[in-house]
Amino acid sequence: MSQRLGILGGTFNPIHYGHLAAAEEVRDRLKLDRILFIPSFIPPHKNEEIVPHADQRMEMVRLATKVNPFFEPSEIEINRGGRSYSIDTVEALRQAYPGTDLYFITGLDSFLEIQTWRQWERLLTLSNFVVISRPGYRFVDLATISFMKSAAHELARLDQGDLQRAMVRFFACIIHLERIPLFDISSTDIRNRVKAGASIKYLLPDTVETYIITNKLYG
Repeated sequence: MSQRLGILGGTFNPIHYGHLAAAEEVRDRLKLDRILFIPSFIPPHKNEEIVPHADQRMEMVRLATKVNPFFEPSEIEINRGGRSYSIDTVEALRQAYPGTDLYFITGLDSFLEIQTWRQWERLLTLSNFVVISRPGYRFVDLATISFMKSAAHELARLDQGDLQRAMVRFFACIIHLERIPLFDISSTDIRNRVKAGASIKYLLPDTVETYIITNKLYG
């Protein structure tokens, strides 16, 4: 049986319990063998953020994931350098893990913009996708994407809570739509709290909080 490898990329600026809890929920539901947490070197869509050096974000990911044996930090985008595009990462992972089934995990908010991603059609031929619910976004809005229109009824039922999960096929790609518990924690809020001198305890692991304070990030 093929290994099932989850891919969770992001700026992780900083990583928090929302990322970790969502990843564990997906891992358990889809019975993934591992999930790679992949910090971007230079994120392609976040020019407005003040982003700490990639090595610092990588270290926060290491600290946050080390207690879960199913989570593994990956430097693949940091080592490659330049802007981090999903197509480059997935192609590299297919070469690094031949015969492995890949599951690209992304939020509903991001997947709504899939047609703006670099070589998005090719990307959908290289990996399955796992689209998870996000606060303030509706699954039914995915029906604006041509290949999702056929699932309009299931999308509405996901929003209503009648379904917790659904699947859509796009040629060889399976798109898993997962309504998961909403973890309303944001990296933006954490950065703002640090800047304001407010507590960030219980929003992220203690080890990450200590790293942020020790290295004077976001202040």
